[in-house]
Amino acid sequence: MASLAPPSSFGATKPTTLDLLGNWEAPVVFGKFKFRMVLRIDKTPEGRLSVTMDLPDQGQKGLPVSAILFNSPDVRIEVDQFQTAYNGTLSEDLSIMTGEFEEGPGGRPIVASFKRMKGEQAENPGVFAFQPGEPRDIRGHWKSSIEPAPGMNITIALNIGRLPDSTFNVKMDVLEQAAKGIPASSVVVSNNQVNLKWDLFQINFNGKLSQDGNRIEGEWKQRQSINTTFTRLEAPASLDVKNVSYEPDPNKPDDIRGQWAGRLDLPQQKLRLIIKVGKTPDGAFAGTLASPDQGGSELPMTGGSFTPPKATLEWKGISGKFEGTLTNNGSVLDGTWEQGGMKMPLKLERNANNKK
Repeated sequence: MASLAPPSSFGATKPTTLDLLGNWEAPVVFGKFKFRMVLRIDKTPEGRLSVTMDLPDQGQKGLPVSAILFNSPDVRIEVDQFQTAYNGTLSEDLSIMTGEFEEGPGGRPIVASFKRMKGEQAENPGVFAFQPGEPRDIRGHWKSSIEPAPGMNITIALNIGRLPDSTFNVKMDVLEQAAKGIPASSVVVSNNQVNLKWDLFQINFNGKLSQDGNRIEGEWKQRQSINTTFTRLEAPASLDVKNVSYEPDPNKPDDIRGQWAGRLDLPQQKLRLIIKVGKTPDGAFAGTLASPDQGGSELPMTGGSFTPPKATLEWKGISGKFEGTLTNNGSVLDGTWEQGGMKMPLKLERNANNKK
């Protein structure tokens, strides 16, 4: 990421948008919740600004920012996917942007001051492994599956490192939603009893480490209480599927493997979708779903079937399902996207130039 050492004052030279290059961080208070927001402002080879946004406390990185406008010292950053914009003022030393997002809870503006980041220090993840003969605690890699809502199945992974002061660094991954590295707001461990909280998501987990140190059994609370067990893993949990073939057979028009592109026309915005469909050696379907307008993270497919000409593709981590009919000599899947009780038309066209 490009960086620029700010001058001590404006001087005789009027600042330009290139003076915004760098990474900017702000604490944002949204209702009862407080989270970090990072703006990453870079320059493209053509000399234009490229802007993305990270929400580290939500496990989201690289979210697209629609536009950035600068008329010294005023800055406007438009974030269409959240239907808001940030209006701020750049300080004379080019180190702080002070302003507010146009709307928050109840339509009220949200105040936010972005400070230029001088460098991102690597966080100490802690120690995950045990020395020979060392008693087991909660450090390590863990996995559990829960059903937070009917038809929604998600895999929760915990990566817990022990820090030099004997406290624990806990990060959560929600694998089907491609959310990674979400830091726990609170970690309390006493006599094998474990309490973990993620305030932003209103999650509270109370559990107990088993005598052999291989399970944490307890209660997961997020709008409802769910009894669950985390099991110890040798390595971080992943849903990656190996040996997936995405290349369709050119002699079989009804081979749906490959990359497909479509668009959902929502009331407030239009979302591009990229779906990759592949098969494993045993014939099972695998693949991903990405929305470039929402950051482009690839969500793993959780199920799929194809009985020509009907296809069904599922993403249970977001309660999403596509059902379509293969038409146009195998170049179009025309059907419906269903999510959260809503059904929307969706036509997917084969993208022959971007197969995985």
